[in-house]
Amino acid sequence: MTGTVDAGTKQSGDTGAVILAAGAGSRLGRRPKCLLELDGTALIHRQIQAIKALGEIEIVVVLGHHCNLIAPVLEDQPVSIVVQPEDQHSQSASVRLGVSELSAKVNNLLICPSDLPLLNAEDYRAVYDIFRTREPSMHFIGPEVAGIPGHPVIFDCQVIKQILSGDPTFGSGAWRTANPLNTQRWQTTNDHYIRDIDSEEDRRRFEAETKRKLQWPKAVS
Repeated sequence: MTGTVDAGTKQSGDTGAVILAAGAGSRLGRRPKCLLELDGTALIHRQIQAIKALGEIEIVVVLGHHCNLIAPVLEDQPVSIVVQPEDQHSQSASVRLGVSELSAKVNNLLICPSDLPLLNAEDYRAVYDIFRTREPSMHFIGPEVAGIPGHPVIFDCQVIKQILSGDPTFGSGAWRTANPLNTQRWQTTNDHYIRDIDSEEDRRRFEAETKRKLQWPKAVS
């Protein structure tokens, strides 16, 4: 499934994005986290909208578990979908599969899980702008809040090539740990980059602290 982005865009035509949405949601009653709705909008839709605001960006969504529930809500979205076999699920495998679906023109890549409810266009723009002004030796940029690595991360073609080659050091923050001299850990106090939802307790705490509704749609509740 593909679509187009607004034509009045700027400098991001060589940038792609992979949204990771293949997980089982085992700590959330085996439900798809990306279909949680914040103020009535599915988290997966919020991610797509935030990325689209950057400009002409090719977006791939990696599905796996719950593909039958998630794919229908993406039918009218400007994304491509790739499905990972459930028995092969891992974050590094999801990233590699998503990267392999991108066109050859993509030289820079954003990676983000689909369960960070507060991420917005300004948050993506901040990471993207840091990347654009980085030192040449920095191939990987990721936000870090109080010592905790966050998302989205963005990296260049050198890292993309390593991923496609099957390099096992990518996934779950392993690349930035293995390559500290080529990684810029952008220090920020913005907890949008680390505020994810892994359990019902997380969801309830989020609602209590933000005073915003984060609820399941009827189809998966």
